[in-house]
Amino acid sequence: MKENMSSKTTFLQKIIYGLGDVGVNLVWMLPSSFLTMYYTDSVYISAAYIGTTMLICRMFDGVSDLIMGVIIDKTKSRFGKARPWLLYMGLPLVLSIFFTFYVPSGFSTIGKNIYIFITYFIMSVICYTAVNLSYHAMLPRFSLTSQDRVSVSAVRSVFALIATMVVSILTPSLITKFGGYNSQKAWSTIVIVYGVIAEIALLVTFFGIKEKIKDDISEKDEAKPKTNTWESIKVLLSSRYFYISIFVFLTFYINNGASGVNIYYARDVFGNENLYGIMNMVSLIPILLFTPFMPKLLSKAGKRNAMCGGMIIAAVLSLGLFLFARNPMIYLILCFFRSIASCPVMSAMYTLAGDIVDYNQWKHGFRTEGIATSINSIGMKLGTGLGSAILGWSLAIGHYDGTLTTQAPEALNSMIFVATIIPMVVYAIAAILLAFWNLEKYQDEISTFVAGQTRE
Repeated sequence: MKENMSSKTTFLQKIIYGLGDVGVNLVWMLPSSFLTMYYTDSVYISAAYIGTTMLICRMFDGVSDLIMGVIIDKTKSRFGKARPWLLYMGLPLVLSIFFTFYVPSGFSTIGKNIYIFITYFIMSVICYTAVNLSYHAMLPRFSLTSQDRVSVSAVRSVFALIATMVVSILTPSLITKFGGYNSQKAWSTIVIVYGVIAEIALLVTFFGIKEKIKDDISEKDEAKPKTNTWESIKVLLSSRYFYISIFVFLTFYINNGASGVNIYYARDVFGNENLYGIMNMVSLIPILLFTPFMPKLLSKAGKRNAMCGGMIIAAVLSLGLFLFARNPMIYLILCFFRSIASCPVMSAMYTLAGDIVDYNQWKHGFRTEGIATSINSIGMKLGTGLGSAILGWSLAIGHYDGTLTTQAPEALNSMIFVATIIPMVVYAIAAILLAFWNLEKYQDEISTFVAGQTRE
C-alpha cells in the first residue's frame, strides 16, 4: 500500500536533511583532509604505507558498499529502509574516528602500522559506509522526482560545504590552540568536539525526515514474489547509466581524496601555512554562493549539459593552476573560478542514483535504492582512496620527510602534480563520461509513473 503524499519536499525538510550531511562531513572531512598529515607529521609513519593502506581499504569498500546496499533494500522497520541506519551506526562512526586519530605512542612501528590499518578499516569500510550510504539512499525515498531531488541536493550541498569549511578553516588553528600537530591531546579534543556535533546532526535528520515510499510488510505482502538481489544487480550492470554514474563518482572523488595535499601545498610550496585556510575559502565559498542557483540552471540547461560544461571549464582552469603553481595570487583566483565551474556536478551528482532507481522502476518494475546508491558509493570510495593513495605515493616519490622544515624540490614538484595535474585529468574524464548521460529524455514519463506509484 502506498501513501498519497506530495512529491514536493518542503524547505524545512530540505534543511533537516541537509543537517545530516553536516554530521557526515564533520566526521569524514577531518580524516580526508588531515589524517595523512597526522600520520606523517605526528605519528611519523611512511607516506607510501599510508597511501597503500587507504587504497586497500577502499577496495574492501567495494564489497562493504554492496553488502550494505543489499541490507538497506532488505530492511523492514517502522522507520523505513535507509533511515534506521542513521540511528544504529552514527555513534559507532564517531567512536571509530576517535580511535583512528589515537595511535598509541608506545607501539612499535610495526604495531602502529597494524593499528592504523585496523582502525582505518573499521572506520571507513564498516562505520562510514553504513552511515553515508543510508543517508544518500534516503533521498529517492522521500524526494520523489528528479527535479525535486536536484533542489534537495542543492540545499544538502550548502550544508555539506559549511561543515567542510568549518573543518578546513578552523582545524589548523584549533590544533595549534590545543597543543600543536605533535600533540595527541589536540587531535583527540578536536575529534570529540566534531563527533558530538555530528551525532546530534544525524539524530536531527533521523527524527525529522520520514520516507514517503512505504513498503508493505504485512503477511499478505510476504506472499508476493520478491525481486531477487542478483536480478537487481544484473539490471544495474546492464545499464550504461550505472557505468557513467559510478565513473563520474570515481573520477570526481579522486580529486577529493587528493585534496589532502593542500595543507602541504600552503606550507611548503607557498611557504605560508596560513594560506591553507584561504585556499579552502576560495574553493568552498564560491560553491556556497552559487549552489542555490544550480536547480534553475540544471532545469534550464539540462542536467547533462550543465555538468559536462562545468567539468570542461574546471579542467582548463586546472591547467592554469599548473602554469601558475607558485604564484599564490593567480593560483587562488583560478581556484575560485574552478569552484564555480564545479557547482553543477556538486549539486547534481548525488541525484544520479535516484534517477537510475526511478528509471529501473519504470522499465523493470522494482526499486533498489540501497543497491543503486551503494554502487555509486563504490565509485566515491574508490576515488577517494585512489586520490589519497596518489597523494601518499607522490610524497614518497618526492622524498617527503615529515621531520624536515624545508622539503626537497622533488617533494614540492610532487605536491604541484597532485594539486593541479590530477584534477585536470579527472575533470576531463568526467566531462567525457557525462556527455553520454541522456536519461532526461525519459524524465516526463518516469516522473508520471513514479508519482502514480505513491498514490493509493
